[in-house]
Amino acid sequence: MVQRRGKPVVDKQSEAKEKSGVSVMVLSLCCVASILLGLVGGVFGGPTIKAALGIEEGEVQAIVADQTGDALDVDLNDPSSLFAPMPGVFDPDKDRFYADAGEFLVGMKYQGRTRYLQLTAQLVGHDEEFMGKVETDVPAIRNGLSIFFTQQDFSAVSTLEGRETLRLATLVEINKIIGATAELRVADVYFTDYITQ
Repeated sequence: MVQRRGKPVVDKQSEAKEKSGVSVMVLSLCCVASILLGLVGGVFGGPTIKAALGIEEGEVQAIVADQTGDALDVDLNDPSSLFAPMPGVFDPDKDRFYADAGEFLVGMKYQGRTRYLQLTAQLVGHDEEFMGKVETDVPAIRNGLSIFFTQQDFSAVSTLEGRETLRLATLVEINKIIGATAELRVADVYFTDYITQ
């Protein structure tokens, strides 16, 4: 400020600098507060959310061919076994009926960054009436699969073998969600689009 004849004269340039300095400081404090809240929320909220969903730390999903608990017989070293229909489930000689489970876009943590899995799932079964009921359960299926996909390891689902393993595990998960039986169940699931980035 400059004084002339006893009255202070306001220097508009210095006043503007003062205001912009305050704005930068307020903006910086807001950014720091947001980061701290995010870290605190992740540390304290993450385990709470997992507990509410019934997910335990390090929980391993078992992949089974049917509700009896038999393990899938997939040899990851033999690519032809990855694409064979599941024995006793999918029958290419029977009629096929489809239900669209829709598109999924899932964020996954990988090496400190968020990576994405985008896929479209189609369900196939052999009983027309049952597959009609499956279509009405698509919202429940989508909800369950959204949670299921976020639990997967990005490095595993980025490979061809990982994609096929995820497809088979997804089939099991869908049948769990809808309460399928040995006679009435989704016979197979197809990923018609599949992108990892």
